[in-house]
Order: sequence, then structure tokens, then C-alpha cells
Amino acid sequence: MVRWLSFRLRNGQSIGPERLREAWTWACQSPRSGVRREQLGEDHWVYALYGPELITCPRTAEQRMRGFLLEAGYIFTMGSLGRREAA
Repeated sequence: MVRWLSFRLRNGQSIGPERLREAWTWACQSPRSGVRREQLGEDHWVYALYGPELITCPRTAEQRMRGFLLEAGYIFTMGSLGRREAA
């Protein structure tokens, strides 16, 4: 699996693994997905989103995930790590 996206939530915010996996599975349109929470320093966490090597539309998956986080009231920063579609 490929790490497609990662994001950090504002201090004091968190999201459970089941809710995050459900959202990411919907966003990337693949049941072959995974999520992890990785610690950076003492109080900082990064959420990593994994999926198959080929996602039909990575930009759409990223937009869906951003929309989910915004609608749920999260304040976040997000970076993309996976392969990108040709422009």
C-alpha cells in the first residue's frame, strides 16, 4: 500500500481510527485502505492515510477527505505524499 495523504489536527483535537478509516475508504473509493496515527514529539500526532498503488482519482480523494474534515469541524494541515495524476 502507498501512503497517499497525511495530516495534523489542531492541538486538542483527535479522530478515532474507525471513523477515520471509514472516511478514507469512502474518499479513496477503495476497501483496500488503511490509517495510522504516528507520534511526532511529545504532543504532536500525524494521521497517515494509505491505499492501493493506483487510486482512480487521487485529487478527488484528497478533496473528499478535506471536505469530510472541514464538515466535521476539524482544523488541520494536510500534505500529499502519494503519486499524482498528470496535470
